[in-house]
Amino acid sequence: MTLSLYTILAVNDDENILQQLTAALKEIGFSNVMMVIDSNSAWAVLQSKKIDCVISAYEMDEISGPALLKRVRREAGLADLPFFLTDAAFTKIKVLTAGQTGVTGLFVIPFKTQNIQQKLSAARKQIKDPVVEQTEQRLEKGLQCIESGQYDQALEIFQSLVSQRENPEYFFNIGFIKTNQGQHKEAIDAFYKATQLDRLFVKAYEAMAKAYEAMGNIEKTQECMQVAAEIYIDTDKLVNAEEILHQILESGSHSLNVFNTLGVLHRKKGDTENALRHYKKALKVHPDEPYIYYNIGRLYLDMKNAAEAKTYFQTALDKDHEFEEAKQVLKAIDLGFI
Repeated sequence: MTLSLYTILAVNDDENILQQLTAALKEIGFSNVMMVIDSNSAWAVLQSKKIDCVISAYEMDEISGPALLKRVRREAGLADLPFFLTDAAFTKIKVLTAGQTGVTGLFVIPFKTQNIQQKLSAARKQIKDPVVEQTEQRLEKGLQCIESGQYDQALEIFQSLVSQRENPEYFFNIGFIKTNQGQHKEAIDAFYKATQLDRLFVKAYEAMAKAYEAMGNIEKTQECMQVAAEIYIDTDKLVNAEEILHQILESGSHSLNVFNTLGVLHRKKGDTENALRHYKKALKVHPDEPYIYYNIGRLYLDMKNAAEAKTYFQTALDKDHEFEEAKQVLKAIDLGFI
């Protein structure tokens, strides 16, 4: 694709900086630039037009650049879209937030055309890291085995694949280290690799569930779906997680893990009523599980009801006298820190 056909969406609520960015892009040959002044307008464009790359301000008055990026990464059709963030000064916390959300790269203001050209050139080529590419190839091979009815072979591939699930954590840790060392480019590269692998591993668990379902192993099917849902929650893809969890319920399972995970999901969404409802369903399944009481306590803290929260934290501690987190939060409540 020639530079003139490569469509860039530039997002910034500072029209002066927006014009500076557009001028820099046109100077290096990117003439097809769409400009919008807020994230809602950017999202509308992304839903209606073919965009090849987004360059957004980190800080904006209404919806921030990272918030827009998070929304883009949740959308299946946009998950791999090159997305850059701009700022006058990237602090450690900004680099960490951007990296963990899956940013492609960072541009510092004032813009340097050579830097922009190098990073956009790499993004256009979409050169995949060998680790990510190998993982994709193995995932595709496993899916082909399912299509051809070779379920045992498919499971062997997927089980080998998911045993490497610690890989994203490894690359996230590299990202943290590089950020602390001030090596922001290396940090972003590591974070991006981690987020790509996370997406592939959740697909592997979903594929494993399909293979087990075809073999009639309902218990293993639900187990894999549960793990997939938990990964989706960890990566803030709550809609995907909720869909999987309800599929498990519809299959007839009423396990502790499903209700507890739904409670965690609704708490993340800020829906305390539904979170409490699912946590209490989890308690009916397993009334002696201390973590459920602990989770309900945290929910009551969200609701600013420290007295009720303390009751549940104490019950969690009664169920497990070595429950360190419950001890700490009870102490914080007694000292008036919460």
